[in-house]
Amino acid sequence: MAEPTVSPSEKPGTAHLEGTGADIDDTAKFDGYNSYGLVKSRFDELSILQTLWVFKRVILVSLAVYTGYVCEGFELGAGGSVVANAGFIKQFGTTGGEGVRALDPTWLSTWSALLNVGQIVTFTHISWFADKFGRKTSFYLAWIWLVVGCVFLNTAKSPSVWALAKLCNGAGIGVLQIRGGMVTFQSVWSNIGGIICSVMMQQLNQNYPDNYLLAMRILWAPIGLMIVCWVFVPESPWFHARQGNKDKAMKAMRQLYGGIEGYDFEEEYGIIARTIEHEREVLVEQPGYIHVFKGLNLRRTLTVMILAVSQQLAGLAIISTYSTYFFSLAGLADPFLGSVILSCCNLLAVILWSFSTDYFGRRTIVNGCQTFVCGILFLVGGLHWAGATTGNAAAGTALLVICCFWTFSFQVIAMSYYLYSAELPSALLRSKSPHPLKPALLPSSPTRSWESPPANISSYATPPMLLALDLKTGFVYGAFSIPICILMWLYLPETKSRSAAEIDELYERKIPSWRWSKTVTTAEEQMHVLIQAKGGVQRV
Repeated sequence: MAEPTVSPSEKPGTAHLEGTGADIDDTAKFDGYNSYGLVKSRFDELSILQTLWVFKRVILVSLAVYTGYVCEGFELGAGGSVVANAGFIKQFGTTGGEGVRALDPTWLSTWSALLNVGQIVTFTHISWFADKFGRKTSFYLAWIWLVVGCVFLNTAKSPSVWALAKLCNGAGIGVLQIRGGMVTFQSVWSNIGGIICSVMMQQLNQNYPDNYLLAMRILWAPIGLMIVCWVFVPESPWFHARQGNKDKAMKAMRQLYGGIEGYDFEEEYGIIARTIEHEREVLVEQPGYIHVFKGLNLRRTLTVMILAVSQQLAGLAIISTYSTYFFSLAGLADPFLGSVILSCCNLLAVILWSFSTDYFGRRTIVNGCQTFVCGILFLVGGLHWAGATTGNAAAGTALLVICCFWTFSFQVIAMSYYLYSAELPSALLRSKSPHPLKPALLPSSPTRSWESPPANISSYATPPMLLALDLKTGFVYGAFSIPICILMWLYLPETKSRSAAEIDELYERKIPSWRWSKTVTTAEEQMHVLIQAKGGVQRV
């Protein structure tokens, strides 16, 4: 093995090895860590713009998969708005003692809760289903849930049937696993669907106040678009590799990466196969849900759980679920306008975060936003004494401006949950590990189900807190957010530009989270050797 030489263009402490292809050692060591062959692609050296151009076909496939989020935005938006439609109230409401027809609050709560119950229903079968039949087949299963739910939405004549529709839709909507900024970009699709739905529902209430079914029929459009797009999406090469089916994995890779100059399919498949084989050796036995909470996987799971809980304790119920209610209590002249402004801030945050996360990294920005949110929560509580709730126009305007920064920062934290859920789990346990589970679109996990109790508690506790404390509710959420913030600084690693095998290695070497960005991995060393032996990827 040739002697390592330090390159000034490398990270501090990075060494690359001079030599030829014959010099490549598949059992190199670094800090006592035994490598197991090349596990980092030469294409990882490309810049973000070069990656987008070289892998443009994969980007289009990802966007095709994301059509499901348009449906999610429609479902979540329509579900929350249609209940105010006069025709809906006539159909599903009851007449009270004063002769006024209104919706039963119990049914309202039930419809909302059944969306979460649908996710739990998905959890009972989708991981096994995806591991056995593949990710693409899981898409079709999700689509079937949505079709059944849409049929019930269009034919329901009683609250119980409408509840069944919400249950089916809850099992069918959700998120997916793709790396980096493409993970967070899914939320752009959901936000677009939500905004379209908001405009549609506003027009519906103005022009067709008694025809709530018009909105339900429009739901067929995104559902139809989903199946058209998903038919052309290939199966995941990782799924075939886990099944030991190299031929099918290579076929899927050619569908995704065919025509890319310099792409060595054998080399890239070898990276996948070696990563899976190493994780099997570490795991020893057949992977199961229990392994998510064992050994180094426990740390990965707890890290994603911290991010899941941080959303609830950062004031999600205030800034999202009850934003209009919150602004009305705060005394804003037009609470609905405040909610619309926050929705625009959400969309802006998602777009900026999607395009910057692979350039600036994750850890510092996410933890900085969490720290900022902690400060904002106490600032919101302090506005109680500035007269924001007693008619002080300046204080009310200040509250709206502060909430814009709040929702922007919060959205970054929320998207980081999906990002880390896709990146931190080991390849072998990915279908059983902490997923951004709102779905049946990809394997679900115990983490999102575990998040449901704090989410439900927060949703039920926030309205009475707002009534009793108004803006001082910010102090309650701020107090709970501080310890979460400390844990995030301690345990949230930097995963930018790291392959699955590198993440495995960094956990196995027990590298502290704050040192990940500066740590050189064995995979990087081997990739530099290979580049010297075979040449790097041609830059475009």
